[in-house]
Amino acid sequence: MSMRAWTVIAGGMLAALAPAPNAAATAQLSPEPARPARQRPQQGRGQLFISPMGEPFRSTQKAGAAQALWFQGADRDGDGRITRAEFQADATRVFAHLDRGRDGEIDPEDIAWYENILVPEIRVRGGGRGGSGGRPDTGSGKRGNAASRRTSTADATLRIGAGRFGLFDLPEPVTSADLDFNRGVDRAEFAKAAADRFAALDRNGDGAIRRREVPRAGGDTWRNGDDQLETPTLTPAR
Repeated sequence: MSMRAWTVIAGGMLAALAPAPNAAATAQLSPEPARPARQRPQQGRGQLFISPMGEPFRSTQKAGAAQALWFQGADRDGDGRITRAEFQADATRVFAHLDRGRDGEIDPEDIAWYENILVPEIRVRGGGRGGSGGRPDTGSGKRGNAASRRTSTADATLRIGAGRFGLFDLPEPVTSADLDFNRGVDRAEFAKAAADRFAALDRNGDGAIRRREVPRAGGDTWRNGDDQLETPTLTPAR
């Protein structure tokens, strides 16, 4: 047998006797697969709009998107205007959701849930409940006329509570409907407030609110990255 043949055979035997490569070492040398990027909670600004009857709408879209959500929902037939009947129907829906006890009244417990859970941004620091002292003075001495105060007549940067996020200078739009000061709002009071607020928004008095009649409202809120903005779903009680 030739020397070259012995060399080939010896090389094959040595390769067979060589220990297998260490799996751990091989793994360390192999490139680590790319890890999926960690999805961080959405951070930054979000919009909050509080409807004339107190319902909060939230959005992270372009300016005015939160207010548009309210208008689209209240405009039931989608004709680009909110009639008096549609406005009252929307108010009835909001009342049914806030009347959590289904006793025909938004009572102090319901109001606490509204102010502290549903829309805590309206709480007024140092003033107790958001609704205390939350009725703008129109000079007439009558609370019933408070709803007629439009956003165009007051600097939004000077408002407090819900007034920073809505169409009216009302720090608390729900308790401001409490006409008899009994710390609760019944259906009749809420309907009366809805009628007053509709009349204030119906600038030309034709019985309907069009988009061009409604001033831009709403404000920015900050998120800390742990919470997610959601639009509360208000559904009437069965």
